Amino acid sequence: MKSRHFIPAWIFAGLIVISASVPNDELQKFKNLNKILEILLSDYILHFFAFGIFAGLFCYGYYRNKKSFLLYLKVGLLSLCFGFFIEIYQIFLPYRSFDLHDIASDCVGIVAALLLFKLITIRRDSQTLSSKQ
Repeated sequence: MKSRHFIPAWIFAGLIVISASVPNDELQKFKNLNKILEILLSDYILHFFAFGIFAGLFCYGYYRNKKSFLLYLKVGLLSLCFGFFIEIYQIFLPYRSFDLHDIASDCVGIVAALLLFKLITIRRDSQTLSSKQ
C-alpha cells in the first residue's frame, strides 16, 4: 500500500481519529442550533458516512492499483477493523465510550460504500469496453 492513490484514505483515517478524540460536548453545541443539524450530526449518521467514505477511498486506492483480487473483502475487513479500533480507543478517553451501535453504523456505511463503488466500477468498465469496440 505504498501507492499515492491511498493517500486520501490515510488522511481521512487521521481525520476520523482526530474527530473520535473530540469530546461529544463540542458536537452537541452544533446539534442544538436546529433540528436538521441534530439529525445530520447524529452519532449513527456520522459513523455511517465516515466509515463509508473511508471504505470508498480505500476501494479507490486498490482499484487504481489494479489489485482487485478480493478487493471488497479486504477493504471491508480493513474498514471494520479500523472502526473497532476507534471504539476500543474511545474506551480510554474519559469523555468517550465504546458503543456496539457505532460499530453497526460503521458496518452499514462500509457495505453501502462497497456496493456503490462496485456499481460505479461496473458501469465505468462496461463503458470502457463498449468504447473500445
